[in-house]
Amino acid sequence: MIKLHGLAILVWCLLLAGNTGAQIGGGGEGYRILVGYPPGGGTDTVTRHIAVGMAEALGQPVIVENRTGASGLIAAEAVSRAAPNGRLLLNIDQGFIANPFLMKNWSLVPHRDVTPISLMGSAPLILVVPPSVTARTLQELIALAKANPGKLTYGSAGSGNTTHLSPELLKFKAGLDIIQVPYKGSGPAVTDLLGGRISMMFTGVSAVRGAVADGRLYPIAITGTSRSQVFPQVPTLAEAGVPIPELNLGTWWGLAGPPEMPRDVVARIAQAVKAAAENATIREKLAALNIRSVSNTPEEFLDMVRAESASYGNLLRRANIKLGD
Repeated sequence: MIKLHGLAILVWCLLLAGNTGAQIGGGGEGYRILVGYPPGGGTDTVTRHIAVGMAEALGQPVIVENRTGASGLIAAEAVSRAAPNGRLLLNIDQGFIANPFLMKNWSLVPHRDVTPISLMGSAPLILVVPPSVTARTLQELIALAKANPGKLTYGSAGSGNTTHLSPELLKFKAGLDIIQVPYKGSGPAVTDLLGGRISMMFTGVSAVRGAVADGRLYPIAITGTSRSQVFPQVPTLAEAGVPIPELNLGTWWGLAGPPEMPRDVVARIAQAVKAAAENATIREKLAALNIRSVSNTPEEFLDMVRAESASYGNLLRRANIKLGD
């Protein structure tokens, strides 16, 4: 009888735990977030930190999976075809917004083929060069590029994201002839930058913080309207003499799910992102990388995606920025 009574208590506890999990996270299956770029870059870093806070808020595992290829299209298509239960999610950034205007084979419409859920983080980009490039200011770099048309290269973490669009906008504004070298993520691009195989790169501070600090890379300028807390000595583009309003926001990362997600599921996941973004430990860790954890409502994020899609379309056509330029 004692054994049977103990077994009954155990079963009751297990059922109670299951019900609690269902209330917090909508079931016990866990979540996966696909990142369309390799580990090591800002996209991966932000997602992994926010995923920790989401798991705590949801009471369930949140696994980050790097599924690279086609400038994020492979990961995006997988989520666009997933069941609308929100168990498979996607990190999106400006690349997801810009790629429909850049890639002939990009089949997804940002506000139609995924469900925007919330912002997760934002950060400026820093323009850096290796020691083999003699320029130490933006004006010197522009002069060097103009004196050597078609010879300087820049690395990008794939076409369509801000590591591609930022130098293209600089190229457009300053009248430069520099060549894109696309990679599958920031990590591989920074590796070649350190080796002097490419001339420059716009990337997240987190990807090059150590290399800048120990002199293996030289900082030229930073996007945004204010200087970085990590590198306060680095001027903004405007301070360096080339104001580019389109780069004032730097870069951002958000979370999306499959199309036709139920509103209660979207709201539950958005609340988990909000809790993660407001988690003091996560905020501190991201701030050390010059990344700000942020969130907004699904409605606000949807409006933002729509607005930026229209803005990027106009900008890319006006600047004649094309894939592989």
